[in-house]
Parts: sequence; structure tokens; C-alpha cells
Amino acid sequence: MSGHAVLTAATMTSDRRAPKIWFLGGGPGAEDLLTVRAARALAQADVVLWGKNLLSDAVVSEHARRDAELVPWPPATKADIEAIYDRAATDGLHVAWLLWGDPSLFSSLREEVQKAGARGLDCEVVPGISAFNAAAAMLAIELTKAPESSRPLILTQGRGDPVAIRDLAAHGGTMAIFMIAELAEELQRELIAGGYEPQARCVIAHKITRDEEVMVTCRLDELAATVAAGSLDSHSLVLVGAALEEGGPGVTAPA
Repeated sequence: MSGHAVLTAATMTSDRRAPKIWFLGGGPGAEDLLTVRAARALAQADVVLWGKNLLSDAVVSEHARRDAELVPWPPATKADIEAIYDRAATDGLHVAWLLWGDPSLFSSLREEVQKAGARGLDCEVVPGISAFNAAAAMLAIELTKAPESSRPLILTQGRGDPVAIRDLAAHGGTMAIFMIAELAEELQRELIAGGYEPQARCVIAHKITRDEEVMVTCRLDELAATVAAGSLDSHSLVLVGAALEEGGPGVTAPA
């Protein structure tokens, strides 16, 4: 990817296009889990921004134009990104920003659309596959049922007020908990305090769909120890609750 050049007005074709930015769901990490629409947008983009920590290099190299300018984030900063918005508006560039998973989840999409729109950029959002979808697919289970079950599917993150985790657990549904970081012990305690049984199944999905993928099933009261033993505290999602209790082809019994 080192052969990609920085695009300027001088290197653009003489036919000026309306500046545009796509906010693309980059999927959970694997290059073949982009939607067709996202792949087409990448193939058209002059500049590609992408979350290097959460998406494989192949997501970009497989789909981006060979002459596209590639801007990994990090090391790119918010100031660098806003400078790209400015260049796009001035030079009529098409920009694709690959966001991990789906742009509607745990992102700053609204803010970025407003910034781009204020510069006169046409904005298009393309949905993507989230890590919780990928984890459920690997387990070969459904996370919700209709119409016979009304138990909720709750998407949340491990960071923040632990009381909120306890309150959410009290609903008795299935929880998909992103960004557990170093909070596995606190998460374990609050989920049990909220009503989940200590022996309840939970699944840790680490770097799901990437080469480094790890999927582990354990008892809830062993969550913190399992995360620590496998160094799974970064880029991990935890599933716990009703959807796992019925088992399934990919849901093993806790050790």
C-alpha cells in the first residue's frame, strides 16, 4: 500500500465532480464481510480513511483503488481528518471513511456528517455488519426470536456507570457488551448483581473474523479469569443471557 499517492487538485482529472464522503460500515474486520455497496464505494474513492486498529489491512487493499490515497486512523488525528474534508470540498474529491462494524453503533457519525455537510460535501452512510452479528453467526444461533419471545436484545459497552450494567441485566434478555477493556471483573460482578446466574454461559469474542480471532465460552463467574488468562481485554465483545442458554451448534458448555 506504500505506492498510494497524496491527491491534490493538480492530479485530479479536468472534469470536476461534486465532493462527496461515504461513511462506510467496515464490518467486524474481515475483508470479505463488507457489503457490496461499501466495496463499490471504496473502489470509487480518491481518499480512504480507515480504522487501522480494528480492521485488517486487507479490507482496504482488497477493495480500494490502486491510486487512492490511504489514511490510516490512527495515526491520523481528528485535525487530519477535518483537513481531508477541506481538501475534498476544494478539489472535488470523493472520500470513503471505513468505520468498524456498523456506523450507527458506538461512533461519532452524527458529528462527522455535520462537519462534512457544513463544508458542502454530499454525505452517504452505508450500513455494515457489527461484531455482535458476526459472533452470533459463528455460534450459529439467533439472538432474538419472533413472535414467541419478547426478551430484549441489549447492546451496550463495558465502560461507564456500572449501575447501568446492573440495571440492564435485570431485564433478563441477551446482552452484547462491547469494549470491555480492563473492566471484566467489574462487569462480571454487576451482571450477577443484576440477576444473571453465576453459572450462566457467556461468550467472549475477541477480534472476531480476523486472523487472530478467539471465541471462548465460560461461566459468567469465570469471565474475569478467562479474559485475564487469554489476554482478551482488548477488541473483545461479551455475549451473555437468554440466547446462549438454549445452546446451539457453536455454543459449547462452559469448561
